[in-house]
Amino acid sequence: MPMRLPGLSAVRAPSNHHHLSFLRPFSSTAAAAQPPREIHPPARQQTPSSTSRLQSINKDRMSVGGASGRSPGASSMHRIGQAYRDRAAAGLLMKQEQVDFLKNRKMSSDYLRQMPRRWVPGDVYSPHDLSPREMDKWRRRNQREADVVDILGLRPLDMYKNFSLIQEFTTSSGQIKHSKETALRPVNQRKVAKMIRRIQGMGLYPTIHDHPELIRSEFYPSEQRRS
Repeated sequence: MPMRLPGLSAVRAPSNHHHLSFLRPFSSTAAAAQPPREIHPPARQQTPSSTSRLQSINKDRMSVGGASGRSPGASSMHRIGQAYRDRAAAGLLMKQEQVDFLKNRKMSSDYLRQMPRRWVPGDVYSPHDLSPREMDKWRRRNQREADVVDILGLRPLDMYKNFSLIQEFTTSSGQIKHSKETALRPVNQRKVAKMIRRIQGMGLYPTIHDHPELIRSEFYPSEQRRS
């Protein structure tokens, strides 16, 4: 008769609870004799100390007085200082705007002075019209085709105090223009030249530049309109 394994018989034999204690973790049912859990005692409430009470009172005062914790007097001084700083910043901004306005105005006047052609509302132009070559065409003065002295019936020798008339017959350097530019007859051309030499000899008109009053009216046209 073959020998039997003792382990197989031990598995088949009924066993008590102590022998199957190692199988309890794999069971889905609760243990019958599981000991009750220990109930932790309630946490002891800590009574606040005097220092913590004082700190809480200080925090309450800070929350009531504001986030910064300033007193009413300090808050009013802070508002006054802030208003003064805001007023100073507004004044500085206004001054800066005035400076920018004057700067832009001067720049635009400089550009207008360099542009000989005067544009009026409604003019149609192309980018080529703003080129230096086209501006140079407008800078040239049109030559006269008729004798102004004969048309107006002027006596040139009596017009030596008329600086605007003298400027029309002289260059910017004080030289007398040629008859091709003035379109005067030889007789009137000699009279005009004599008038210009006379006034320059008297020292009433400069010999190397235009008259100062005319230069001033060119640089400050607004004063001329007021006068």
